[in-house]
Formats: sequence, structure tokens, C-alpha cells
Amino acid sequence: DRGHLQEVTPPAAARAAGLAHAGGPSREGTLKDGSAQLFPKNRRVRKRAEFLRIQETGSRVTLPSAIVLISARLDDGPARLGVTVTRKFGNAVARNRAKRVFRELFRRSSGLLPLGVDFVVIPKTSVAGTLTLSRLREEWSRASGLLGARADSLRRALANVAASPQTGNPRGHRR
Repeated sequence: DRGHLQEVTPPAAARAAGLAHAGGPSREGTLKDGSAQLFPKNRRVRKRAEFLRIQETGSRVTLPSAIVLISARLDDGPARLGVTVTRKFGNAVARNRAKRVFRELFRRSSGLLPLGVDFVVIPKTSVAGTLTLSRLREEWSRASGLLGARADSLRRALANVAASPQTGNPRGHRR
């Protein structure tokens, strides 16, 4: 008699059906009020090579709460965000909270950000205990003109480099 056994859904099938491992609805990407809020992969800087490219080729803007690195891309896709928080900032809870706050700020203010630009945000340790979404939103709205002008300048420079003819020897031959 197997009447006492319950049918178990494998984890992959549960995720496909929108269920969490415990059998309830998935909470991924939802706020406390239950509304779904997404920060898709095409809006994130995800790979180490991308972070390094932005750090090497980008421009630096210093804000009271963070250092923002801006780098232009050749495409006109949506602005992307990467957040790097050092261990000096605090323990894992504080670092993860800072990442969440900056991602939420970026998600909510995507209309203010120029297309075809990558941002890497490095929160300053001096704001570790006082980082709030409202404070960041106010700070970014004041800095949006500077960030937009810097992004436009970088996009023009990138377009000029891409449009200029390649000089040098063909196929990389040395003289």
C-alpha cells in the first residue's frame, strides 16, 4: 500500500511549473507586496572580462555615495549595470544589501540612463550604514546630467574610433 507516499516533483520540473522547491510559488524577482520586478540579464554586466573592459576604457565619475565607471558600447541596447562591493564595505549582509539597493535604483531610473552604455558602480565605505534608495535616487537625479554628458562624449569617441580607417601594416606584419 503506497497511499501514504506523496508524489514528488523533481526540482527542474518544479521550476518550469513556477513552483519553488518547497512546493509554493517562486519568490524570485518579487517584492514584498508580491509584484513581479525584473532585472533581466541583458541589463547586467556579468562577466569579469566586461568589468575589466569598463575599468580600462571607461570614464570615472565620483558621487558622494559611489564611484561610477562609464563605458560606451557599439550597440544601442539598454544601459547595463555592474556593482562591485569590496570587503572593506562590511560583512556579506551589508555588501549584498548595497548591491540590491543599487540594482533597484538602476531598475527604477532606467529612463534617465543613455542607451549603449555600461555602468560599474563601486559603493564607498563611508555610506555603508546609511545607504537608502531615496538618498541614492536624489543623488543620481542630480548627477544624471553629468552622467549623460559623459556617456555622450564616450559614445562619440567610440564612433570616431570605429569609423576611422585602420592604419598600420596589413595582417599585422612587421616591417
